[in-house]
Amino acid sequence: MAAGDKPRVPLAGHLFEPVLVKEAHGTSGRKHGRLLVAGVACAGLALAALAVLAHRVPYFSFDLTITRHVQSFRAAWVDFLLRPLNALGFAPFVGITYGAIILLIFAVRARWEAVAATFATLGAAGLTPLVKAIVARPRPPIDLVHVEHHLAGSGFPAGHVVNFTALVGFLCYLAWARFAPSWRRTALLTILIAMIVLMGIARIRAGEHWPSDVLGGYLLGIVWLVAAVEFYEWGKRRSRARATS
Repeated sequence: MAAGDKPRVPLAGHLFEPVLVKEAHGTSGRKHGRLLVAGVACAGLALAALAVLAHRVPYFSFDLTITRHVQSFRAAWVDFLLRPLNALGFAPFVGITYGAIILLIFAVRARWEAVAATFATLGAAGLTPLVKAIVARPRPPIDLVHVEHHLAGSGFPAGHVVNFTALVGFLCYLAWARFAPSWRRTALLTILIAMIVLMGIARIRAGEHWPSDVLGGYLLGIVWLVAAVEFYEWGKRRSRARATS
């Protein structure tokens, strides 16, 4: 290797060989760690406050305003984008799609990444019904907004959004942390983040969740996403420690 060249480390076999591993250390790493803790604390507090309000109030005035505005926009291309995302959160599609993504990660020999992705997915799926049972908020009624599917159970938080934010958000983290900066990485991150945003809009347009339900889904998804990232990094540190011992 020539002097000054940066080492290229394969993440998972030949598919990831042109990928650079990013390492945060020193003062910059500690600063980012403090910012992360502060951000997660703020998200957790916001989630708790919103959950208390959602338990007490069936919907907020802005919920009705935003939902009607989103549903009033008529364009075929909008439904073309949003309907698949709505369907993605229901069985059996959710299990098939999320399972296929995790198996694909495992298939390219990124085994710990696949384990962490499973942790992110199953944890989000387990937390969502627990929070729903505690908050017990009714879903939007058909006499106020258009409702595509009449679903039973609590509407807060939006389960589609929690699950999607956890898994796709973890994929965003892998792309950011493991891929060298390039237009390809930027394009991939842009697509993934856009899909996370569109999932929330899809749930509002379907009339199956209020916007505040969707916001709660994002907050819970982000909090659990950070937990999944910490779990992933913990495993990497243990692996490096075993390799150097």
